[in-house]
Amino acid sequence: MPLACAGFSGKREENPFRLGLWPLYTSDSRSWAGMQESRGLGPFLHWEQNGELDLFETRPLFSSTRAKRSRRWDLLYPLAARRVDPERKQSWLLLLARSRTDAPQNTTQAQVGVGFSGRTEEGKRYGGVFPLWGFFLERFGFDRISFVLWPLFARGHRGGYTETQILWPIFKYGRGDGRRLFRIWPFFGRKTREGAYKKTFYLWPIFFSNHERLSSRYPRHTFFMLPLYGRRDAGPFSSRFYLLPLYMKQWDRRKPEVRRLDLLWPVYTRARDAEGKELFAVRPFYSRTRSESERTTSLLFASWLRTERDAEGVEERFSRWLWASRAGTRREQGVETKQFDFWPFYRSRSVREADGSAHGFVRVPYLLPMRGLEPDGWDRHYNKLFELYGARWRDEERRSSLLFGLREVRRAPDLVWESWGGWVQFRRRPGG
Repeated sequence: MPLACAGFSGKREENPFRLGLWPLYTSDSRSWAGMQESRGLGPFLHWEQNGELDLFETRPLFSSTRAKRSRRWDLLYPLAARRVDPERKQSWLLLLARSRTDAPQNTTQAQVGVGFSGRTEEGKRYGGVFPLWGFFLERFGFDRISFVLWPLFARGHRGGYTETQILWPIFKYGRGDGRRLFRIWPFFGRKTREGAYKKTFYLWPIFFSNHERLSSRYPRHTFFMLPLYGRRDAGPFSSRFYLLPLYMKQWDRRKPEVRRLDLLWPVYTRARDAEGKELFAVRPFYSRTRSESERTTSLLFASWLRTERDAEGVEERFSRWLWASRAGTRREQGVETKQFDFWPFYRSRSVREADGSAHGFVRVPYLLPMRGLEPDGWDRHYNKLFELYGARWRDEERRSSLLFGLREVRRAPDLVWESWGGWVQFRRRPGG
């Protein structure tokens, strides 16, 4: 028989009911999920304890996460942050201050305003006030690099090689360890290393020639006179261009089928590589790549794109339209992942593991489709402020929220919680 109540009784970690009054405050404990959670002011305040993870968020100002081996916090992400794990500690505040410690190498780097300092793995220290004076150790490809009134003067050392820079990037001079460098940019420059390369330019980037990989089986020789003529030869591989971008051609003398032709680059391209992959494009209208395992077709500046891949145990079928919306399926080693994005209105993911277990989420809307550098930071601080509907599930356990918690539903194998504005209905499933 259904039972509606507000409040709690007994041990909190065993209580399936809710404490509080939405949207001011709500608190939940779910022993079957190993989780305790509290929220306040709709989507703005959030506390959660889930196993070894402790989470606190005051969106969009601040978030803090603590786990067994790591800690992190963000202030107005990504303006200020701190990250701590067994390998590395990092902190930053805009471009004003930054610090980093790498535990395995025991190296440090720090910057406050224009001042900087650091310590190498051997314990040697460096520092300075940029751009007035200072020196770096084991940075920027040099063992030591010092500067005075940069870019007026800088000098770097790497092994027996020494390089001097005056009014960077105009004048450079260096020699040692079989290397020589002389440059007055953009008028003339020459850089050589015995048995490795010889590079020269005049009136950069109009005239330049490079002779590289001199000790290898196929040395590479390049000469460009932009935009009139250019050539590159590396053993059987050759390329030419005339009146760039009017005509460009690349080929392999050993394999006539390996070739590439560009006319009015990047408008027209026809190519085939050594693995048999073919490309045909009349941009921006149409482009197609095809091989034994992959096929890609795009139309109108890639506003519609279809990719198919069957190789190395991976099967993918994806379509993308209007650059931000995407749908498809990926199967790999018995794991099937389905996704559907219709930015900025909808995003979903569904994963079925090889053992039959499943998990996923749905979110409406998804206004900030951040990918790459710590997308979870954008998600914690900003995306959830706009989430009108969200659902997550793992196997038979499911949780959904409408209008920032006005209505919530949680389902376990034998229990269902339904909530409207803090009032909870609790019942057992039929047959449970």
